[in-house]
Amino acid sequence: MTTLYLIGALMAIVAMLFVALPLLRTRSKPDTAPAQDAANVSIYNDQLAELETDLKNGLLSQAQFDLAKPELERRLLQDVSIGGLTTPVQANVRWLGIALSILVPVIAVATYFQLGNPDAINAPVFSDQAHSQDQEVEAMLPKIVQQLKEHPDDVNAWQMLGRVLFALQRFPEAAQAYEKITLIKPDSAQALADYADALGMVQGQKLAGKPTEVIKKALQLDPKNPKARYLAGFASIEEGKPKEAIAHWERLLAELPPEQKGVDMLRQKIAELRQQAGLPTSTSTPPSANSVAASASISGKARISAALKNQAAPEDTLFIFARAVSGPKMPLALLRVKVKDLPVTFNLDDSMSMSPQMKLSNFPDVVIVARVSKSGTAITQAGDLEGVSAPVKLGAKNVQIEISRKIE
Repeated sequence: MTTLYLIGALMAIVAMLFVALPLLRTRSKPDTAPAQDAANVSIYNDQLAELETDLKNGLLSQAQFDLAKPELERRLLQDVSIGGLTTPVQANVRWLGIALSILVPVIAVATYFQLGNPDAINAPVFSDQAHSQDQEVEAMLPKIVQQLKEHPDDVNAWQMLGRVLFALQRFPEAAQAYEKITLIKPDSAQALADYADALGMVQGQKLAGKPTEVIKKALQLDPKNPKARYLAGFASIEEGKPKEAIAHWERLLAELPPEQKGVDMLRQKIAELRQQAGLPTSTSTPPSANSVAASASISGKARISAALKNQAAPEDTLFIFARAVSGPKMPLALLRVKVKDLPVTFNLDDSMSMSPQMKLSNFPDVVIVARVSKSGTAITQAGDLEGVSAPVKLGAKNVQIEISRKIE
């Protein structure tokens, strides 16, 4: 046991050095993380604005919008560093950090021997994997809280806070976060659906009472909201009304694309309810994924003009992608090759989509873009070389693109 204590003390010293040394060391170059975080947040805001515009213009259904928006938020949480939205550490707090790095282990050890159980060192070792995952999710909280301190009415930040708290099973706090959104945006069906979900978890996964009232209000605002419709089915089951639950879920099923995750499980639940209620099993069959994919592909050839050929290096990145004629600028299907591969024959389909909710098959009219990226990223920059096709329909073949324009 003495050996283990010595090892623990040594690890504590090493941990203190890891904290103290970076605080004492002078940075040799500026930290670029805030700039990268700002760029990621800017891209997220642009994409969110495009989604909201498409929703208003009728280019996206409410169900498609509600599925695409959480995907954008998830990518933002992954892309923005933990310190991306917080204030940089000032020089005058370095010594405070160093002092704390020394005092905290000392106080912790003293407290443990006073109140803890040193004999527990002989207890069996259990997996900490779940705890580690909770810590990773909880690490997202500081940047969200900081954002809300600076912008108390930031609905997107409240949504992210609600989702993180919900993932940590801190349901009362999650319900408070979602309730805040309903106060800022009382006409948001999605906020009401999230609020009802959290309230139901607070009640031990029961939707009776206020959660059901909130669900009904959400459906009054937007009958096509998928989460509200899904929860309404469970509320009907609790009330002993399986036929109403079937009606809710079959209506939801009609709104979702056949390949959407969870559709098969929903279809199975409907079948089970029909059997329990003594109703005939639905005979409707979803469209074949192969038939959808076949009609959603676009093929052709891209080449570069003689005038620009010398301005592209063989190892430069070439992006070929489809973009909606009217709608978001996000690529619907993307192929990445090298300039040395030109002229290149391409075939774009749903398997090349960047997001499950923003697929080629969801947009009947698109243009095909071929862009030589000097930076190697898909973001357009000055100096890139580009060619754009005329608008084409899904299933088009032999689409010809010539890269003939330099972006200034």
